[in-house]
Amino acid sequence: MIAGTIAVLAIVATLHVVMLFLFVAPSNALSRQYAGLVNGWVYPEFDQNWQLFAPNPLQQNIAVNARAEVKFADGSRRLTNWVGLTAQDIKAIRGNPAPSHAHQNMLRQAWDFYNRTHDVKGRPVGLRGELSEAYVRRIAAHRIGPRVDGGQVVKVQIYASNTPIIPPKWSTERVNTQTTYQVLPWWPVSKKEFQ
Repeated sequence: MIAGTIAVLAIVATLHVVMLFLFVAPSNALSRQYAGLVNGWVYPEFDQNWQLFAPNPLQQNIAVNARAEVKFADGSRRLTNWVGLTAQDIKAIRGNPAPSHAHQNMLRQAWDFYNRTHDVKGRPVGLRGELSEAYVRRIAAHRIGPRVDGGQVVKVQIYASNTPIIPPKWSTERVNTQTTYQVLPWWPVSKKEFQ
């Protein structure tokens, strides 16, 4: 009798925690599929509207790349190959039990900051837009370095690819999974970028 009561209480408690988790978690395929059941369990007694998780988690793979224009002592100029900045971060994280916060977030947050402070034509919106541009430019310049093959880096260009993540097979959500590209103009780089 006691064991049966404990088992029933454990099942109800587990169900309650799962329902509350689905209620407070960001919208996802599972919470949308069972929205009626979850809302029926939560409302009106347990409504807390907790924001335990990011309100809008990333649902795409973004890869940021950069290249440089290098000026040599004889006045000639050459373009470098594209450098995968995101790939560098992923390489630094893989297999590392305690990866650096910079490797995990700096570039991703800088790119997000850039996109939030620029209009659809790529123009900066206010002072924050200009600041985000300088931040992304400085990250790219530092990753490439001040000198390449004996020449001085004088410009950087950045492009990013954005590939939406395919929803799980059981989801009814439909997503266009075509990769889109964002190519930024060339930005001049001065020696102060490397200080």
